[in-house]
Amino acid sequence: MNFPFYISKRYLFSKKSRNIINIISGISMVVVAAVTAAMIIVLSALNGIEELVEELFSKFDTELTIIPNEGKVFNLSTDTLTLIKNMEGVAMISEVIEDDVWVRNNLKDVNAVCTMKGVQPYYGQMTGLDSMVHYGDFTLEHDGFYYAVPGYGIFSDLKISLRNGNEPEVLIINAPIRGKKLSRHKEKAFNSMPIMVKSTYSVNAELDVKYIFASLNFCRELFNYPSEISSLEITLNNGSNLDLIKEEIQKLIGNKLKIITREDKNALIYKTNQSEKWATFLILLFILIIAAFNIVASLTMLIIEKKKDIFIFRSMGAREETIQRIFIQEGVLIYFIGAVIGLLAGILIVWGQQTFGLIEISGATVPHYPVKIILNDLMIVLVSVMTVGLLFSNVLVRRLLKRYVNQQIK
Repeated sequence: MNFPFYISKRYLFSKKSRNIINIISGISMVVVAAVTAAMIIVLSALNGIEELVEELFSKFDTELTIIPNEGKVFNLSTDTLTLIKNMEGVAMISEVIEDDVWVRNNLKDVNAVCTMKGVQPYYGQMTGLDSMVHYGDFTLEHDGFYYAVPGYGIFSDLKISLRNGNEPEVLIINAPIRGKKLSRHKEKAFNSMPIMVKSTYSVNAELDVKYIFASLNFCRELFNYPSEISSLEITLNNGSNLDLIKEEIQKLIGNKLKIITREDKNALIYKTNQSEKWATFLILLFILIIAAFNIVASLTMLIIEKKKDIFIFRSMGAREETIQRIFIQEGVLIYFIGAVIGLLAGILIVWGQQTFGLIEISGATVPHYPVKIILNDLMIVLVSVMTVGLLFSNVLVRRLLKRYVNQQIK
């Protein structure tokens, strides 16, 4: 005889028992909802940081960069450059000369060692770096004069002070001459050229103390590279197939040169962000498993209290599977309702941060803490919570019934 499930659930729990169950279940739901909301908020915060990092580096590193397999510089013919520039999906290209320099501000008697990056005049517009410039604009050449754009860290180290941006300061750029050893030639081992500064950029603390930008022509003369380049940076049109374009360019330039992507350049940062994200998720999932013991306690007390009633219903024809299903669905329902409430609460809090900037960051590149909701994350959180709920409820109910009820019936 198959004992009707709806009758068994209704009469198995008295009104007083149902009130107790509701209180215990309510507490358990709140715990599950809180952990679920925390998962959504933390994952969204890490997504926001990842997006911010990607946005910042996208204004500094182009999608594709051609570099030599060996050595510091290489040559590309004009025909090859033209073919790459006219390739479908390629937006802009820029030749780059990059090397370390010793910079001196004679007026303030201070020095700094950094990396000078010689690029073409439109590089700021090409990458979006011009939007990160302060105290002026991304101008590298004007009226026959050369200008440098240092990072804010270099700008501060060299004690550069611009009077309303109208009077640029002059820096002396010293680059080692190829073939001359510093230990032997000392100061004569450097090629020195003056350059003016009337602006500075700021991307992040690491890049701001490392790079100073100048005109490609200035760097050709400074480093004595009449035709060589250190790299060729390439930006793509939106929606372009990066892998396909990379493959086509690689066929064109041969095996002596290689192509790296923005992710390749900053592999450690991207991998660290992903590792932190899923490590945090696993920690919160572990907290959820610990929180599941609230439901363990609830179901344990409930089954112990209703041993006699379960025995009566078994005598009336209720199958063991029916009794199990009652308690299992009770546990799963607690998890489901808690998960849905937590999901909605987490989304609401993240939306509030995105819309109103509830948490601010002082002195950062963005005014408010960045957050971003990804649909896959919501699905992963919901499935994880329900999986924990189903496994715990299923295993727990079967063990408890076997321990406290079935043995007694036998």
